[in-house]
Amino acid sequence: MRKKKSTASSRIAGLLFALAGFSSPLFAQVNADQNITPLSVLGVVTELKADTHEVIITTAAGSKVTVTLSDSTVFMRIPPGEKTRDKFVKITAHDFAVGDSVFARGRISEDRKTMPAREFYVMSKGEIAGKRDREREAWRNRGIAGTVTALKPESNEITIDARTAEGPKPVVIAATKGTSYRRYAPNSAHFSEARPGSFSDLAVGDQVRALGTKSADGARFAPDEIVSGSFQTLTGTISEISPDKNELKISDQAGHQAVTVAVTKDSALRRLTPELLSALTPGKPAGANPPPAASASQTKPNTDLQEMFDQLPTFALAELKVGDAILVAGSKSVDVTRVTAISIVSGVGPLLQSAHGDRRNAVALGAMSLGGP
Repeated sequence: MRKKKSTASSRIAGLLFALAGFSSPLFAQVNADQNITPLSVLGVVTELKADTHEVIITTAAGSKVTVTLSDSTVFMRIPPGEKTRDKFVKITAHDFAVGDSVFARGRISEDRKTMPAREFYVMSKGEIAGKRDREREAWRNRGIAGTVTALKPESNEITIDARTAEGPKPVVIAATKGTSYRRYAPNSAHFSEARPGSFSDLAVGDQVRALGTKSADGARFAPDEIVSGSFQTLTGTISEISPDKNELKISDQAGHQAVTVAVTKDSALRRLTPELLSALTPGKPAGANPPPAASASQTKPNTDLQEMFDQLPTFALAELKVGDAILVAGSKSVDVTRVTAISIVSGVGPLLQSAHGDRRNAVALGAMSLGGP
């Protein structure tokens, strides 16, 4: 019986940690909201009604459920990182706030809109933010990212072209039995949506992020965790734009064919700056009179390039025009003539035309658009 409770509490904590990764409760619309079951609801507190003892919980799909609290409701707070019930902390009906993640248990109404809560598990917004900041710092200091170029299943070794300020460099990631694996979900680069994976999921050309320890010479890497995904990077000029369909067509530079790019509300649209262009192509000016940019020797290794990408200005689809050179990153698909954009980067013309900006730099730029922790 104790094992069942432990498993259940671990699942509750896991659900809340997964929910914590969503940047907005309106992350995705689905026909049947999987975060609402006959006996539970998972979401974020969006409204408190003290006079009626009601809490409005909004799920990741945007559904709203009114949860009624009572004297018999059991309230528990889950500290970040804890997954066993004996580490949960008892709280009261006043110890949570709007923005906190919640897993409530009870019996949902037939219309799936109301529920009296028997149990109410909370993960506070502040603690979630603190945990996320610590994770980002760990990946910033101990992370590595790149494209898989070779695999050795017999020794669990993964060779990647690692992204560095000096350009792609080969690094061998030597996995062990203790290494954990996760895999990006199809058509998603959200780190929080990555699913459990294994070494066998990996393939040459995959994008990989690993957290661990680099050897003194930087040639090898001992990973604690590996997150991978099968993505493609397309570059070319826009030949057609259909705003009503949220689609555009490009002439793919590498495949020499027309590709339809579907843009969704989750697609990230970024504009390349001269600073990041200079960092990607050391020694090549970004333009006739580019603003001061960090050179390869001035730019810190690895994740600082990622930080530069994350700070790129965004733009709207309506700002693009026929003839613009863009880079598109998306999941690999059987249909090579169509791709759903995870991200689109504009202003990449100089990168594609530069003798220093070979295909590896374009792939590296596309990989930067994949979500990190």
